[in-house]
Amino acid sequence: MSNPGCGQRGEVKRQAVIDAAERIFLDLGYANASMDGIAAEAGVSKRTVYNHFAGKAELFQAVVGRLYAGLQEVQRRGLPLDRPPEEVLAEFARELLVHLRRPEMLGLFRLIVAERPRFPELGLAFTSGGKGAIFAVLEDYFAAQTKRGILAVDDPWQAAAVFLGVLKESVHWPALLGLPVTADDRAIATAVRAIMRMYGG
Repeated sequence: MSNPGCGQRGEVKRQAVIDAAERIFLDLGYANASMDGIAAEAGVSKRTVYNHFAGKAELFQAVVGRLYAGLQEVQRRGLPLDRPPEEVLAEFARELLVHLRRPEMLGLFRLIVAERPRFPELGLAFTSGGKGAIFAVLEDYFAAQTKRGILAVDDPWQAAAVFLGVLKESVHWPALLGLPVTADDRAIATAVRAIMRMYGG
């Protein structure tokens, strides 16, 4: 018979390891992070770390998943279909930009850009656990609204790329480079306008 207490304690330790790994990865980088250092930071044994994660790549993926948990939840519930797309897309864009500007997210992006050439698994973890969730939210929404006859999107992925491209070029990349960004509303309005001009009924 299983012991719920053991399961709960195990989950607490797992989350502590992910917390520690996030701090270590963002402070030291992927290459310089060690499972020994992560175990020490988490206050657990190295064996405990390996009981939960097969290696550093799997642990990094768990960190990415944690950082993108909010957007993955949006993906699970979907964007509302009973309101005008202009409103829904603008709200999602604001939520997304707040998320992308978090210091830990900017640190993650910089880490991946710097270290991916040596560690291709970083790009894979980011695409499957992070970027993929954002695209999936929009692709699902565009497909559903096309099915309902509200939009006419022939390629949901391309529509998502257009929408995100405007936001990232206008706001995300300047923030990542440490440049001042003061045009959120303008960028959001432009992204929404582009979608409605291309795919609106």
